[in-house]
Amino acid sequence: MYDYYFQKLKDLKEPIDIIVVGLGFMGFGFVSAVQKISGIRISLIISRRPQESLKKLNAGGIAARLENNPDQIAQLNKKGIIAVSDNLELIKTLPGSAVLEVTGTISYATQISLLALNSGKNLLTMNPELQVTVGVRLANLAKEKGLIFTDVIGDQPGSLSHLLFHAKMMGFEILIAGNMKRFLNRHATNGEMEKWAKDKGLSTRQTVSFTDGTKQSIEMVLVGNYFQMGILQKGMLGPKVEKIQDVLDVFPWEKIPASGVVDYGIGLSLFPGVFLVASHRDPNQQQYLRYLGLGNGPRYVLFDPYHLCHLEIPTTISKVFFSRQETINNTRRPFLQSFAHCKRPLKKGEILDGIGGDMVYGEIDTIKEIENRLPVGLSQGAVLNRDYLIDQAIEIPDIILPVNEATKLSGLV
Repeated sequence: MYDYYFQKLKDLKEPIDIIVVGLGFMGFGFVSAVQKISGIRISLIISRRPQESLKKLNAGGIAARLENNPDQIAQLNKKGIIAVSDNLELIKTLPGSAVLEVTGTISYATQISLLALNSGKNLLTMNPELQVTVGVRLANLAKEKGLIFTDVIGDQPGSLSHLLFHAKMMGFEILIAGNMKRFLNRHATNGEMEKWAKDKGLSTRQTVSFTDGTKQSIEMVLVGNYFQMGILQKGMLGPKVEKIQDVLDVFPWEKIPASGVVDYGIGLSLFPGVFLVASHRDPNQQQYLRYLGLGNGPRYVLFDPYHLCHLEIPTTISKVFFSRQETINNTRRPFLQSFAHCKRPLKKGEILDGIGGDMVYGEIDTIKEIENRLPVGLSQGAVLNRDYLIDQAIEIPDIILPVNEATKLSGLV
């Protein structure tokens, strides 16, 4: 697969033009890395802070210039110069083939997504939060327009999708699709995580969403929905393990359905990667798998010890343009969601601060037939109509939702 995509990119007479929206940690990493990859060109970067983004690009040795005129942008591209702007309307007017959204937002990302799909451009996101919040509506729109809407390999859901299909091609039957986590504190705050975030070069809110489990919850919602895999319990089991192979000893295998489940293992020594627990359909393979170092079976752990985020995005771009395939999305009929729960007792009249804040965390659960619980992706800016206890799930009838692109697309306002 990789040799095919690599050669196809190399043989292109005209590069694939990508409009990138967002130049944070991941956005800059991708723009920097793709400068060395034949066949992919960044035609435009849209940023809400264009001057700051221009300075960042130039400091990183990347030729860029502020520009809003489509004709001038085309001329810059011919000279190997990336245009930078804050004008989202350029998504409609530029001829680029796809939009890569890496903003880490939900409402703003919804606006970007609608512009991309409605202007006939394929939409790639590194944003599971967007996927599980309004991804159903976006997937329907993409299908209607004959476009691809996908999250990317490199983000953990995309990396799990890649590993799952690889395992299936080897004849494995998937029991668990899992995430590796080192630490979990459901009630983590920005004050507690600020120093650690600064040391890693991450935003504090992003770090909080990792630490309180919201990010993982959302990622596993995306995987569960795409592969139609359930959960063993609300919030998943998340057993503590020393090494990832120890998951073979701690899950209740008799309770795992044939369709499999999503879950995670937690331990300070774990890699920041993804794993599967799988059995093999052919009993003759046990001898081979023992010889190959996977143990005695009947269950085996397959894992990638890393996911290289922005560096893996070109593979998804290649899948979209050469194979017309998505990597993963939330599907048009999801059955899992990440719901907002209180980090502390909350009072009537308080305004929720959303994912990565100090007030709520997201926890995975099955969507009920009549569902009133608030998806965590819609929590920012919601006003409480009553008091709530710590760890209580917030319900939609008890809040006033803000009016923004995401809440409007969700159909709740």
